Amino acid sequence: MTGQRKATRSKRLKVGRVIFNGRQSVLSCKVSDISAEGIRIKLGEPYRVPDIFEIEMYGKPSRQARKVWIGVGELGAAFTRPEPV
Repeated sequence: MTGQRKATRSKRLKVGRVIFNGRQSVLSCKVSDISAEGIRIKLGEPYRVPDIFEIEMYGKPSRQARKVWIGVGELGAAFTRPEPV
């Protein structure tokens, strides 16, 4: 998938939270890499994440994302809006 990316991804290993269901459901995750356009997160049950969700990392505002792919213990998502300034 590297050839399809428009933005360079930075390797990270930060704790995050996947938020969905009207902010009533939360799954802990680890952010393994991130770019201006998308994110790859590691979590135990990626199939539980809906197509549209919020991702939150410590010290940053939450961002809405759309699930693009799912793998064993991880998923990739594209941000639905540009990063807030």
